[in-house]
Amino acid sequence: TDASKKRGSMGLPKYRKGSGDFFWKYVDEVGKKHARRGKVDEIVASHDFPPPILTGETNVKFAQKVLGPIAQGSKAWQLLLIGLFQAPDQPWCMCEVLFPLLKGIRALRSGSKVQARRHYDALQRILEKRYVRSVDPKLIASGARKGVIYGYGDVGLCSAEHQTAVLPGKTHPEGLRWKLENWPQWLEGAVLPLMDDWPRSGDADAIDVMLKRRFPRDLPRGIDTKIPIGGKVKARFRSISALFGGDRRYARSALSQALLFCEILKPADKQQRKLRLRYGWGAGPFVVRGIWMDVCRCRSLSKNFPAIDTASFCPGFVGALAGIKACGVEAATGISLSAGKGGPNWSNWKVQIRFAAWLHALQKARPQKGLHCTELEAALCFFSRYAIMSGCKPDSAAYQRASRAIGSNIGAATVRKLFDQSRIQRARAIVKPSLP
Repeated sequence: TDASKKRGSMGLPKYRKGSGDFFWKYVDEVGKKHARRGKVDEIVASHDFPPPILTGETNVKFAQKVLGPIAQGSKAWQLLLIGLFQAPDQPWCMCEVLFPLLKGIRALRSGSKVQARRHYDALQRILEKRYVRSVDPKLIASGARKGVIYGYGDVGLCSAEHQTAVLPGKTHPEGLRWKLENWPQWLEGAVLPLMDDWPRSGDADAIDVMLKRRFPRDLPRGIDTKIPIGGKVKARFRSISALFGGDRRYARSALSQALLFCEILKPADKQQRKLRLRYGWGAGPFVVRGIWMDVCRCRSLSKNFPAIDTASFCPGFVGALAGIKACGVEAATGISLSAGKGGPNWSNWKVQIRFAAWLHALQKARPQKGLHCTELEAALCFFSRYAIMSGCKPDSAAYQRASRAIGSNIGAATVRKLFDQSRIQRARAIVKPSLP
């Protein structure tokens, strides 16, 4: 029987579009698909929707099973690799430039600018080849085509989620090269010491001390401070702890991480801010959010970055908003992301804590699912496309746009290439001399 036709206890469709039930239908369907269990919704079956548990998602799995082992337990290398991975956000591209990238980073860390430039020149040559690969040379010569930005396998520079390589005055390969060459100094010089100085996500006493020391004006009562949550005529306020149902442990962890996320984007420390402004161009909320995604459920990464707890927080970004709207979370919680003041500023901790309250509400609605906030945020992004396709005819423009954004299923052989053990061992050998 078609699940959309089943009736609930009140005589309404069990999975109503525009309701939370419809979101959980999507989660169930992608779960069945990746577990290879039972008949799966046709849209989910024919598109590359990731599994609910992020450790099985291709990008996260690549970060944890390839980049993690290459770092060999080094906290600095872990942050460098998962941070730089957010630049292409495409594992096949990352694999192709991996060796000159590692050599370039090692040269930068040792202070050898000449050697670093030589390795990054080699990296850019690879990017230039990827950019035009599969494009008719005649179209390139005529100026009709420049190259392929999005793609997978042997084609394209980055994922279809964002144009991560765009920098003013630079081509896509040049822009991506700039980030891979400059971000290491921002990541290791600013982000790493900030994260080392931040309290563990579960250390209530340390978090309370940090709130009093760093944020006395914004958070005079800690997690009992009230913040606006909406109201078109008169602003409504609610304490941060109340946003999470009075769960004070959860509220502390979420607030601490929301503040950390925003501090990475806009450092208060002068030296960290200087490095961010000089070497961190192009690393916005979507990029920093990726660090939380890659840490999700990974023991080695969680151990080295204890300030992050993906069970209680994930940075929100615009991609999830359509999913939130499609399942009615805002109406159900009474929490408005921008509190009635225009569009959301994703670099603002109040916006992030209100978004975290939405994710908490979803967790409480289906506690048996055991999903982390990162997994819910990712699911909302993909669910928004599923919701569009479910409500449109396959030949409609809206359906086609959503379908292209998700993409068709990637062949198993193409995915297996990412996890080639000989490449990992060779990469480890490049990194090893720089380890303490």
